[in-house]
Amino acid sequence: MNKTIECLIKCPFYQSEHEKYITCEGFIANTCMVTRFASSKTKRLHINENCSLENGGNCPMAKSLFAKYGMRDLVKEIAKV
Repeated sequence: MNKTIECLIKCPFYQSEHEKYITCEGFIANTCMVTRFASSKTKRLHINENCSLENGGNCPMAKSLFAKYGMRDLVKEIAKV
């Protein structure tokens, strides 16, 4: 786990990261979802382009979770980015 990366995270659904995967809040209550990457480099790229940006950047998972909570207006604003 890279604590430096976790200090940069701004996505409210992010939970943790490991060498080649990240864990986020799940779509189903009381679950989490894991996204596995082909390499630690592609994982870092995803984190830099999404997780470390306000509200998860342009991450499709974050958008879906905002919609789950009825925050569709915020999803529309994120889509403009």
